[in-house]
Amino acid sequence: MNRFLQMMEQTQSSPHYDQMVRFARPLYDHFGINHFWYYRITRSGNYMYAGTHGSWNEYCFGESLHTHFPCLRLPNSKKGGISLMKAGRQGAYRKVLKIAESKFNINFHLNLIEPCHEGIEAFGFATRFSDHEADERLLNELPLLRYFIHEFRKKHGKLFALLQENAVDLSTHMGSTFYERSQGIALPLQRDQLLKEIGCSSFSRLTPREQDIMRLLASGFPASYIKTQLHLGLRTVENYIAAIKDKLSCSSKVELIKKAQEALQAGLL
Repeated sequence: MNRFLQMMEQTQSSPHYDQMVRFARPLYDHFGINHFWYYRITRSGNYMYAGTHGSWNEYCFGESLHTHFPCLRLPNSKKGGISLMKAGRQGAYRKVLKIAESKFNINFHLNLIEPCHEGIEAFGFATRFSDHEADERLLNELPLLRYFIHEFRKKHGKLFALLQENAVDLSTHMGSTFYERSQGIALPLQRDQLLKEIGCSSFSRLTPREQDIMRLLASGFPASYIKTQLHLGLRTVENYIAAIKDKLSCSSKVELIKKAQEALQAGLL
C-alpha cells in the first residue's frame, strides 16, 4: 500500500474524521457541497490532508491522481488567494476533473489558500453541480464559507494533530514536480499591491494568528475570551494586541477594535 493510502486510512478510521464529516454535512444541505477538504503543505514538503468524500480519497490516492493537482506544490511558489479550480486547466489535470465528475459526481470549484508560519494551508469546496454558474454561487457565499472555516479551525484541533502525526513527504514522492511553479488562477492576484496603493498595506503585514485575534476583537471579545479560543496565554494575547496596534498605528485599544470592525466588514480579514 502506498504511503498516501496509509495516511488516508489512518485518518478516516479515526472518530475525529467522523466528526469532520458530520460537521461538514450542512454544506451539502445548503450548497450541494459533497466534498470539503483541508490540507497543509510545509516548506519542507510535509503534506497533511483530510477530505469528506471517502471514496474519492481512496481512488485519487490509489491511482496517484493527486500528483496532477497543480495546487500541491512548494508553498514558496504560492500566496494566499481564492483558486478557481477549473479555470485555465489543461492536460492531465483536466482528465482528473473529468474522472471526478463522471465517477463520483464531484465538481471542483474553490480552493481557499492561506499562508501559515510553516507554509500554506487550504480549504476546498466541490459540489454535485456541473453548471457554469456553480463557481459564482459559491463565490457569492464566501462570507458564510469563511465563517464555516473559522468554526472548523476552532472545533477540530484533535483532527489537525492527527493529520500532523500522519503527514507524508510530498517532495520525495513527487520529485522535481513538487518544485514547479503553479500556473493556477487565483483571486485576488495582486491583493497586497492593491492594499498598498489604496493606503491599507498595514493589513497585509498581519500574520495569520494576528488576523485571528483581529477577527475576535472585531466581534467585541476581550483578551480573556480570546486566549481560551486560541489556546494561548493571556500575556501572549496581550503581546499580540500590542504588536497589532503598532503595525496598524493605533493609539488605543478602542481605535484598534474600530479598525478591526472596519477591516472585517471590508473583507480584509
